[in-house]
Amino acid sequence: MAKKALVSTIESSGKDDAGYRVLEVVESGNEFPVNSNLQWHNCPDNVEMDKWWYDPVTSSFKKLPFAVNPWETAGDLAKDDDGNYTEAHEWNWDTESYSKVQIV
Repeated sequence: MAKKALVSTIESSGKDDAGYRVLEVVESGNEFPVNSNLQWHNCPDNVEMDKWWYDPVTSSFKKLPFAVNPWETAGDLAKDDDGNYTEAHEWNWDTESYSKVQIV
């Protein structure tokens, strides 16, 4: 069944805070009346509240960094002989994934 996301147009989220926070996700047909600062949008079934954001420029939903486990997408981080990390995970807003970068 299709889903609907309730988006707050007064709570910024996403890359450069250019989008809006997803407050709620419900099955289509279970929407309820909302204030004019809130909007219902069709969304993919995997969208979750507070883990995704709505991009009004592209009318699409995108993942937030904490919705993705960096170790699952980028792998383990390298350490030096003393056990200190020599790499860090870095979020890429365009690919919605983490990569590893060297710590300088």
